[in-house]
Amino acid sequence: MPGSSLTAVVRPAVEADVPRIAAICSNGYRDAYRELLPEGYIERSVVEFYSEARVAKEIAPAPPGWFGYQVVEEDGLVLGAAGGGMTGPAAGELSRVYLDSSARDGGLDTLLMDRITEQIRAAGGTELWVSVFLGDRAGIGFYRARGFQPVDTVRAALSRVDDHISSLRMCRGLE
Repeated sequence: MPGSSLTAVVRPAVEADVPRIAAICSNGYRDAYRELLPEGYIERSVVEFYSEARVAKEIAPAPPGWFGYQVVEEDGLVLGAAGGGMTGPAAGELSRVYLDSSARDGGLDTLLMDRITEQIRAAGGTELWVSVFLGDRAGIGFYRARGFQPVDTVRAALSRVDDHISSLRMCRGLE
């Protein structure tokens, strides 16, 4: 079964993965938020964070703030990408997790999140943070099911004052 966590491998991304990562993240972002966020905000975010040029700059690790992209692949095909890094001496951030639409519901998102968690723990992190758009029931449910608890509400990245787009900050401890 494509997208099965039983046959998938998580590995650090390489330069050859850039086009696939950009496509997965861009399409995943659009799919996830088309019913929740204004189209202009979505496109602004995709251009800012998931263009091939931006992804290419972020392939390599730049610790402690960025550990580089991690990808999950099966039979040589990249099916998902994730990334994160440290935001403080004990705090890490899961910045993104996206899967190809053909690979959803197979547990690959959890494999990617587990890799970022391992990186943060290895860097001395004792807590993992994530931001989820308010109203994103699926995202909030995903993180709650994995032990994250709501902590605060903040203005979302790239949100303009007139957008009124907020994110829920969630955290879980790393034992």
